[in-house]
Amino acid sequence: MKTLVTLALLASLAWPLHPDDTHNPHWAQWRGPNGMGIATGEYQDTWSATENIAWKSAIPGRGHSSPIVWGDRIFLTTSIQGKHVPGRKAPDHLGFDLKPGYVNPDSTAVDYDHSLHVLGIDARSGKILWNHTAYDGPMYDDRHRLNTYASSSVVTDGQMVFASFEAHGLYAYSMDGVLKWRADLGNIAKAGMGPGTSPILFKHLVILQVDQEMGTGSNIRAFDRNTGKEVWRAERNNRRSWATPILFPVDGRIDLIASGAEAVIAYDPETGKERWRSDGTRSHPIPSFVTTHGLVFATAGNSAKVVMALRPEARTEEERIAWRYNKGTAYVTSPIAIGDYLYLFTDGGITTCLDARTGAVMYEGGRPPVPGTFRASAVSFGDKFLMTSEDGDTFVVRAGPTHEVIRTNSLDEKIWASPALANGVIYIRGDKHLYAIK
Repeated sequence: MKTLVTLALLASLAWPLHPDDTHNPHWAQWRGPNGMGIATGEYQDTWSATENIAWKSAIPGRGHSSPIVWGDRIFLTTSIQGKHVPGRKAPDHLGFDLKPGYVNPDSTAVDYDHSLHVLGIDARSGKILWNHTAYDGPMYDDRHRLNTYASSSVVTDGQMVFASFEAHGLYAYSMDGVLKWRADLGNIAKAGMGPGTSPILFKHLVILQVDQEMGTGSNIRAFDRNTGKEVWRAERNNRRSWATPILFPVDGRIDLIASGAEAVIAYDPETGKERWRSDGTRSHPIPSFVTTHGLVFATAGNSAKVVMALRPEARTEEERIAWRYNKGTAYVTSPIAIGDYLYLFTDGGITTCLDARTGAVMYEGGRPPVPGTFRASAVSFGDKFLMTSEDGDTFVVRAGPTHEVIRTNSLDEKIWASPALANGVIYIRGDKHLYAIK
């Protein structure tokens, strides 16, 4: 492994982090605590490129992974394009008709070497403390032109940091950046669209959903977090997916629930044994689950607009689906559930609010004041949620059954990654910089 230590340009003096009982001290996985996108305590809701920016740190390369925070440390992944490799081709992909030769017109970059990095950053100053090259060489498959090879967020338990680069391995680092182990995941192809699924933790396990192509070779796996040894593997016939699974308490047990176009499936996270299944999302499973009032919400928004409210405690598949809704969803952006309400977002940021328990429409057609395209997923604190567009505009929206945009905050940078909130600070990864807003 190559090790590169660099210093970030500090935008301001560092401030001390004082964990308290009000704010969540960590944002340890994709979408934070339990993967729900919800922070505790109040956060700054007004900023611009020059206002309430505690620091701004340059991040090398490209990546859509979200900042992951543990106390005074932030962890990111990034990819840096290297030399051109003339004649290098992606693997042959299957179309929905199961015939080979499918090529997505937006697929690119397999004919370039890339280096894939994991970064450790000081949350108080933005200084890059360590930058390790996990992989440097040819890529197995293409990616979508808008995606990156570093789009999966890391996960941490405060002892180690776990980063997935799919076909190029699963890595474990100490908090100080020492490589502890690497696990080979094998060749993973997703129609030339690139990575997206993030790992999660359960007890002594690192769990990763590895769906690919049209289902052949798909699985979900658990690795020992101390050694990297594979503990269990559950084979799946679900086609390629980018959603991250969740852990959900049900009647004294924990279910590991994984999205899929063909089926939503719950597993025993200790063993990988299947517990139940339900209808799948039919469209590409890209948005991740959210939960409230004992229901789990699966959404998709590609070829079909799908919202399903699932009852994990149901005894039969017929009882599993509490209600359905068939519009208002996004291709990439995940929904958010806050209290009694489920909020859906289209690719253009149009918001729908549903009663989470019944699916009744509270409002639909809630428009942002500035048109845009949305890839980042919403996050919430207090009675507000934040929607961030690719253009760098973050809309502060009042949570509740009436649509109200409180204000618009703009940064002079493109944004694809979802924000992180911890210790009273909002961290936003832009195309070139990481921002701390306080």
